[in-house]
Amino acid sequence: MVRAELAQIPQHGMVLGSPSARVTVFEYGDLICGPCAKTAVSVLAPVIASFVRSDAVRIQFEPIVESPRSEAFALGAYAAGAQRSAWNYILLAYLCTTPSSDGPLYEAPALARVLGINRRRWRRQLRERRWPAQIEQSARVALLGGFSNYPVFIIRGPGIRRSKSTGGRSVIILQAPVTLSALTQAIITAEPSSG
Repeated sequence: MVRAELAQIPQHGMVLGSPSARVTVFEYGDLICGPCAKTAVSVLAPVIASFVRSDAVRIQFEPIVESPRSEAFALGAYAAGAQRSAWNYILLAYLCTTPSSDGPLYEAPALARVLGINRRRWRRQLRERRWPAQIEQSARVALLGGFSNYPVFIIRGPGIRRSKSTGGRSVIILQAPVTLSALTQAIITAEPSSG
């Protein structure tokens, strides 16, 4: 299911979608977060099908780490990204989460195995020194933004005007709970005007 959903969509690291997309959606989420998993199915899947597949939007995942288990999955996603499979890993982690579970029902290495990722390379990539710094950077953004419930989406594009509510930045911030209609409207607003 994940492979079919993402087939032919470019992946580079934690980014899904065309590098030339004019709109970028940053998702801040924890891979063991139940609401994040629910949002992946009800909101992200349709956005990927409609906007990412058509090269209008790219999505960058920014992992939030709040426990050793969520760190294991975040590192697993980064390591999968080295094989252009981060989003396969992210979506599979969310799909393997049930309302009553504390994240995916399987551990991080099992997800890599199911996806057919080169496990020796994946295990080596888990120890990459840059991942903890990138996780820390995501945590700093979340702290500065005052984010406490996830997922949080930050949308950036040429159609967005500077706002006092975003510290003068040209972004739209959607905090949990995020609906498909809210994210769709933010993306449409962010798209370049056709005039």
